[in-house]
Amino acid sequence: EDSAPSVQRFREMIGRDEKMLIVFEWIRTAAKSDIAVLILGPTGSGKEVVARMIHEMSRRSDAKFQAVNCAALPDTLFESEIFGYEKGAFTGAASRKPGRFELADGGTLFLDEIGDITPLVQVKLLRLLQEREYERLGGTQTLKTTARFVAATHQPLEDMIKKGTFREDLFYRL
Repeated sequence: EDSAPSVQRFREMIGRDEKMLIVFEWIRTAAKSDIAVLILGPTGSGKEVVARMIHEMSRRSDAKFQAVNCAALPDTLFESEIFGYEKGAFTGAASRKPGRFELADGGTLFLDEIGDITPLVQVKLLRLLQEREYERLGGTQTLKTTARFVAATHQPLEDMIKKGTFREDLFYRL
């Protein structure tokens, strides 16, 4: 929707720059679809602003937007943050905690700095993108998600694929 707060902020930023108008049109096109989106650009270029605009202009705008900075979380913390956990899954897990996928159900999950995740986490994300299913840590119940995936990175993913540090199949799913 054109009245969303991020859309208004973006309109104030773009002025009459032709390149930014092209970006804005791309955002509008992406917002009309439910496919996963990968946003590439240098640090500080506004990737999260673009992700929020895609969400706010989509039919999912009334649902939650969950943002996760992948670079800030080690593997074990990443999994509990993303997938959630059951009571007793590990020391200190005193109660069930829903993960970001669960919280974003029906809305948008933004995975910032996706290029910084480890191969182990890449495999788990790939399964989630393919099957739309996951389990909380320590859980046995398979949960489904209808969240839309938007990911971003400043990393050169194509170079990382050639080096074997980023999965090609995950890249194409994003």
